[in-house]
Amino acid sequence: MEKTHKNHNLFNKIEESKYKQVVVCIVLSSVVIIAFLILSNYINFKKSREYTIVDDIKLVNSVENININNGNLQLDGYAFIVEQDSPSSSISLLLRNVNNGNEVWLDVEQTNRPDVNAYFDSEYNYEYTGFQAYTQENKLTTDECYEVIINIDYKDSNDNKIRKTVSSNTYVVNSELYGYNPYNFNKPDINVESELLRNVFADGRLCFYQEEAGMYVYQYEGKLYWIASEDFVFNENGETYIPYQLWTTQVDKLPANRIQHKFDNLDFYFEKFEYADQIAKPYRVAIRDIPGDYAITYIKTGVYNVISKQWLWNKSFHLKDNELIK
Repeated sequence: MEKTHKNHNLFNKIEESKYKQVVVCIVLSSVVIIAFLILSNYINFKKSREYTIVDDIKLVNSVENININNGNLQLDGYAFIVEQDSPSSSISLLLRNVNNGNEVWLDVEQTNRPDVNAYFDSEYNYEYTGFQAYTQENKLTTDECYEVIINIDYKDSNDNKIRKTVSSNTYVVNSELYGYNPYNFNKPDINVESELLRNVFADGRLCFYQEEAGMYVYQYEGKLYWIASEDFVFNENGETYIPYQLWTTQVDKLPANRIQHKFDNLDFYFEKFEYADQIAKPYRVAIRDIPGDYAITYIKTGVYNVISKQWLWNKSFHLKDNELIK
C-alpha cells in the first residue's frame, strides 16, 4: 500500500508540474529514439552481412598477397565488375570456414590501383579497385581452412542497391594463402622426370582442377599448361579439341576477325600442342601462350566434341596472379 501511495504521489507531482512533464516527455522520447537507433543499427548490421554467392565470372578479382603484422592478418588484392565504374562500388571481404560455415568479416580499406586501371584500360574506370583487408590472426582457428569471399556493392542504372558475391577461389590455412583447399585437393605427383613440369607444379599458379575429367590447368611464366592425368579421356582419333576463349575489356584490340564476337578464340587440338621435349608421365601436357595484345578479364576452356558440337565440360577462370599487370 505504501509503494502504491508513493507512486500515486509521484504521478500527482508530475501532473501538477509542467516542467516535470516536459522532462518526462524528453526522457521517454529519448528512450524510444535510442531503442529505435539500436534496433535500426542492428538491422542494418545484419543486412550488411547478408550475401548469396553467385558464379559471376564478370566480377574480376585477385587475392595477391597475405601478410601477418603485429598479430593482424592482411589480404591484399583487387576486385571489380566488368563495365561498372569502380568509384561507385564498395568492396568487402569475409573468410568462411569450409567445415562449419563460421564467418570472419574483415575490415577493408579500398585503395587506388592505377596499374589495374592501366592494364584493363577501357571506357570504364577500374582504378578504385584495390583492397587491404584486415583481421586479428587469433580470430582464425588453427588448422582450419577458410574460403575468401568477396562482395561488391553498387547501384544499378535505376539507383537500386546491388550486391554481387563470389568466391575468390583462394583459401587461408594457418595464415598461408592457397589457390585450392589443401585438405581436399588431389595434388599432382611432383616426382616426375620432367624438370619443366616440376617447376610448373612448384612455382606455377593453379587456375583450376577438374577432378571428374582429370585435368589441371596451371599458369606459369606467361603460358597456360593443360595437364591431363591418367583419368583424362582423349579422343580416340587423336584430335582432342580444347576450347581456349579469352574475354577482354579491349575488344578493339582483338584480331579483326574476332571483334564482332567480342572475344578471342585460340581453340586447339591437345595432341598438336602436346609437350614432348621431356618425359611427363604419368601426365600429358599441352602448352599455349597467354596473349599480351589485350587485357584478359577471363578465360573459358574445357573439352568440346566437334562432331556433336557440344561441350563435354567447360570452366571459366581468371588468371591467378598479377603477372600481366605491371
